[in-house]
Amino acid sequence: MNLISASRRTDIPAFHAEWFMKRIRSGSVGVVSPFGGKRFEVSLEPADVIAIVFWTKNASPLLTYVDELKQRGYCFTFLYTINNYPAWVEPRVPDLCQTIRVLEDLTFRFGAPVVRWRYDTVILTDTLNRDWHVRNFHSLCAKLSPFVNECIFSFCDYYKKTSRNMERTVPDHHKPDDVEYREIAGDLARVAQSFGISLASCAHDFLLSDAVSKARCMDPNFLSRAVDSAEKRRALARLKTAATRKECACVASRDIGAYDTCAHGCIYCYANTNPALATRNLKAMDSDSHYLDPKGSTGRVF
Repeated sequence: MNLISASRRTDIPAFHAEWFMKRIRSGSVGVVSPFGGKRFEVSLEPADVIAIVFWTKNASPLLTYVDELKQRGYCFTFLYTINNYPAWVEPRVPDLCQTIRVLEDLTFRFGAPVVRWRYDTVILTDTLNRDWHVRNFHSLCAKLSPFVNECIFSFCDYYKKTSRNMERTVPDHHKPDDVEYREIAGDLARVAQSFGISLASCAHDFLLSDAVSKARCMDPNFLSRAVDSAEKRRALARLKTAATRKECACVASRDIGAYDTCAHGCIYCYANTNPALATRNLKAMDSDSHYLDPKGSTGRVF
């Protein structure tokens, strides 16, 4: 049995819900490795899936299908990124009011264990400075505390393509030093605690403290409360840690997404080479394709 990640590489609920459900109904999905291009077949039969973890900033398009997923025997949770950035940072992310309506719907249908909040990625500019983040995070905690009791946060990792996109679009951004990182993490922890929300740092262990724990985005302890059988809990317990980057604590999963297929257009995104390529790929996608990655269907990038 596998844990399915849907997906670190793209927002499947927001942009590929129909494609995803067709793969669910077919019982399998093709995946192209982003590291070398090897193709894999991943079973999506209910008996082969421990749970599905959806990574998203907009689960609304998937809401039409969540009852069907339950009826088919799937367990699932959401890693829901909610940053409340201005539109020049996240151009096509829904506004906070819509996001809260989706959280209300999910919580009403499935209960609190289905959603975990991510405040990610934290970027700093002349206007989005430490004070802005503290005020923004306080406002989000006040609005989200009825639906979540944990927040996973992460500062920007400056991969080559991330740095290139940030330099082009946000010339006043800056990378904090370790002191500023720790000060901001401490600020966020104090705010979170005041609302009964625990704070966890994703892949930045130097930020850990009495108030900041180590995050596991693919977390068997959390998922054990969401799955519906002893067999699935035993399968979770057998999963080994399989880090996707330095200081990652996630357990092993099968990611079924593809890079350059998310059209949110976030300026800090590590999963897109650039927004224009992602938009082109998205327009060219066929929901009947066995693969989400365009290279899987055509052997080339659009």
